[in-house]
Amino acid sequence: MNPLYVIAFLDGSLGHEKQTRGILNALTELTSIEVEYKKIPPPSIKFALINWFNYIKSFFGAPYQKKQDCMIDLIIGTGSRTHLPMLLLKRECNAKVVTCMTPDFPFRRAIDLCFTPQHDRPQVHDNIFLTVGPPSTAVFKGEHDKKRGLILAGGIDNKSHQWHSDVFMAQVRSIIEKQLVIKWTISSSPRTPADTVQLLEGFASQNTNVTFFRSEDTPDGWIERAYAGNYTVWVTADSVSMVYEALTAGCSVGILPVDWKKKSDKFQISISYLLEKKMVTNYQAWLAGKNEIKIGTPLNEASRSAKEILTRWWPDRLK
Repeated sequence: MNPLYVIAFLDGSLGHEKQTRGILNALTELTSIEVEYKKIPPPSIKFALINWFNYIKSFFGAPYQKKQDCMIDLIIGTGSRTHLPMLLLKRECNAKVVTCMTPDFPFRRAIDLCFTPQHDRPQVHDNIFLTVGPPSTAVFKGEHDKKRGLILAGGIDNKSHQWHSDVFMAQVRSIIEKQLVIKWTISSSPRTPADTVQLLEGFASQNTNVTFFRSEDTPDGWIERAYAGNYTVWVTADSVSMVYEALTAGCSVGILPVDWKKKSDKFQISISYLLEKKMVTNYQAWLAGKNEIKIGTPLNEASRSAKEILTRWWPDRLK
């Protein structure tokens, strides 16, 4: 059986690319694939106008009809900037197009399959496949060390929440003071403000069981290795993608609350769902001794997504 030939569009966003690569990694576990990566240029009005012009113009030509010399089977990409380039390629090759989000309105019916986190609350349609959080490159290896813990800091997002460095540091101190036997690793994110980073660096320098890493100093694959080795992972509630990555890696995950601006925020809804299903631990309840942080069943949304692709279009490859 020949490998599926896949074109993967990358928009430069680490989070988006992890979702795409997670599904591709899962596909390789199920069937033979060959992948060609195409990078989307940085955002520009010129690039957007050219794509829109070509896309509209394509509707005045022949309908989708696969060219004889086109070997593409599947086109995949995450992020709104990938959608037009993917659909333009579909006009040329009539390959199946997949994305890991709810597309903008003009493209919702044109994209063949959308892996949409349920917290997006999309309208039901046959090309929408709901996931419990986004797919990721994290994998469960079963190698967690109960004497190692990880704390992941989010940061500023003016649309969703207020960030309070003093509140976050109080949470960090409480966790570490309550579990002094654990060797803790703390990492910032690109959104973590400078004053929080400075406080974390100072805190780590005063505690022999704490190591701090700036996000910009961590190499590719660092966070995946951290998930694999650390039993306990605390994540601020605004870092939803990291919550799901840690769950996928099979970690015991606790949620550090943030000051949400709206009760209807989709990320807050997502965290509330996980708390309701007891998939993660509530910080306040844990601090009061009402909840023990423990490992549940690991997620594997990348595998579910890959299987859905094959089930829909290449079911013989699942045998």
